[in-house]
Amino acid sequence: MELPDQWVNQEFEHCTFKKLDLSRIECTNSNFINCRFDDCNLTRVGLGNVKLYDVSFFSCKLAYVDFGQCNAFGFHVNFQECQLDNTAFLNRKLKKAKFVDCSIIEAHFIRCELVGALFKNCNLEFAKFDGNDLTQVDFSSSYNIELNPDENKVKKAKFSLQNLPGLLTKYDLIING
Repeated sequence: MELPDQWVNQEFEHCTFKKLDLSRIECTNSNFINCRFDDCNLTRVGLGNVKLYDVSFFSCKLAYVDFGQCNAFGFHVNFQECQLDNTAFLNRKLKKAKFVDCSIIEAHFIRCELVGALFKNCNLEFAKFDGNDLTQVDFSSSYNIELNPDENKVKKAKFSLQNLPGLLTKYDLIING
């Protein structure tokens, strides 16, 4: 089946998408409600005013995706074993979102509400966190974290001892293990 290069004003509810190459598809004004993506390539997919409500991604490649373009209303996503390198989450509510076993290298989380989110065993190398509410976020099993606690709300966030150097980067300290 040949896939279109754009999806405009489409409605998808309770759908499962498996092993599809959706890279570079322009998706505009479409709704995905209670959907699941399995082993799909969504690299550089355009999400202009797309609604993602209770959408789960498993083993998907989502590199260079700007989730800040999505419709903010009802935005709720979860990721497991996904590549989210160079993605952007700007002004997103990600309360209790789950990022499990993901590569999130050079991603940007800017002015997001991540209260109670879980980053389980994720590589956050060069990820940028700025102006976020990270209250009760669990980073304890993730690695390569670097963020400034003065520029993010981190009350009751969980970190491992190995994460501490990444919280002190702005001080240019030398920490011996």
